[in-house]
Amino acid sequence: MRLLKKMRMPLEKPTKTYIDNSLVIALAKNPVFHDRSKHIDTRFHYLQDCIANKEVEVKYMKTQDQVADIFTKPLKYDVFIKMRDVLGVMKKSSLREDVESKLISGN
Repeated sequence: MRLLKKMRMPLEKPTKTYIDNSLVIALAKNPVFHDRSKHIDTRFHYLQDCIANKEVEVKYMKTQDQVADIFTKPLKYDVFIKMRDVLGVMKKSSLREDVESKLISGN
């Protein structure tokens, strides 16, 4: 948001953040839980401020629909394939095919 603002392209709507944990969403949206969550570091409190200032909007998304998981955790094969397809990543690298064909042909 700061980078876009410096480039004179400010966001008109809050940034949407999708989370698969409803307790985290409740904590982020409701400062009343603050007494129970004093151990949470300052990044979380910064998020609370961003939500209060309408800079960030937190929404729930089912775990199986979290595409970012392909980059952050090991997945079962079928879940990996689904997320890979959602991202539009090719099944086999064309670069690999080019290198293999050059090795075979000797060029």
